[in-house]
Amino acid sequence: MSLLRRTFRSWWQVPRRASDPIDHRTVSFLELFYDLVYVMLIAEVAHVLASHADLAGLGRYVFLFLIVWWAWLNGTLYHDLHGNNDIRTRLFTFLQMGTVAAMAIFAHDALGETSVGFALSYAAFLAVLTYLWWRTGVHDPVHRPLSRPYVITFLISIALFAGSVFVPVPWRFYLWGVSLLLSLVLPSISGMLTPDDPEVQAQHDQAFTLSASLEERFALFTIIVLGEVIVGGIRGVQELERLDWTIGLTALLGMVVAIGIWWVYFDFLTHRHVRTGRTSALTWSYLHLPLTMSIAATGAALFNVTAHAGEPLPGEVRWLLAGAVAVAFTSIALLLRSVQSVGEYRTIHRIGGLTILGAGIVAGLLGFTTLESIPLLLVLVAVMLAPVAAGLWMWLKTLD
Repeated sequence: MSLLRRTFRSWWQVPRRASDPIDHRTVSFLELFYDLVYVMLIAEVAHVLASHADLAGLGRYVFLFLIVWWAWLNGTLYHDLHGNNDIRTRLFTFLQMGTVAAMAIFAHDALGETSVGFALSYAAFLAVLTYLWWRTGVHDPVHRPLSRPYVITFLISIALFAGSVFVPVPWRFYLWGVSLLLSLVLPSISGMLTPDDPEVQAQHDQAFTLSASLEERFALFTIIVLGEVIVGGIRGVQELERLDWTIGLTALLGMVVAIGIWWVYFDFLTHRHVRTGRTSALTWSYLHLPLTMSIAATGAALFNVTAHAGEPLPGEVRWLLAGAVAVAFTSIALLLRSVQSVGEYRTIHRIGGLTILGAGIVAGLLGFTTLESIPLLLVLVAVMLAPVAAGLWMWLKTLD
């Protein structure tokens, strides 16, 4: 016991100050483990769209994905700013993972019969984060003006989600929407809520400076969501009672679509850092919302495209696939504007961004066609070749 007392502040450290970033930090195994629990949650939310690939299903999917993405973003940001390599950080990370796992259990009908369980699970997740943000302010008085708005907002969100279980549908979901709106707006106005103190403002600026490890977390989360594109095609094949060349080719082309999105994102965005400044940090962070949302939606679309291989393709499925790829490519093109670009790379980025944006527009226009599964995927893959070639050119330039 004496050893535990002597080493207490080594294995149970106070939250790391935001003004004390760890230089050259890479994503830890704990963070990778944390992200894995979101795989099942995202899969359940994507299944909501795959099962109802219509406008109503899309609305439900967008609403639930907003909750999932906001949960991941907050857990990720807190760890990057205040996490340590100690028992305390591990335990509270595991607590968050438990609540996320509970959300996954109830996500399949989160806007129906299991909405109470989903609401209480998310409220429990917010309770863990609220405590963490509060303790950060306790141990770091300078950071308190920055953490206080988050604590207050999270407390309101907890009350809205927990209180919603006593409210009938659809008012229950209106309360969820109010909570989400407050949460999403908070980072944009947090600067106006902090006092005009140089030390406090310095911490605020530090909090909105994306570290290399945080940029890496966004990339890893994108990979997790890309897995849903491949899973969507596989599940589509599993739904069929037969297996012929049309089904095999459809599934293969669906995987090529996933490869194309991966290629463009990682060739253009992962070899350079985000521009300094609060606007660039917010732009980078929030643009990953439509990006990851559309990528997961692509997986849901491919589930239906594969399931209809060799059959007439429903118009809503065609629109879902075309629209999802269009939003994904448009998001990547806009993300390019928030990364650093110097010298000759500025021209390469400009050309690449326009190429990606053009591919996104053409992909969206495919929704107006009457193409069936294989022709639609063939054209979509052909459209992707332009930004893929631009990405390859840029990668080769880095080797020159």
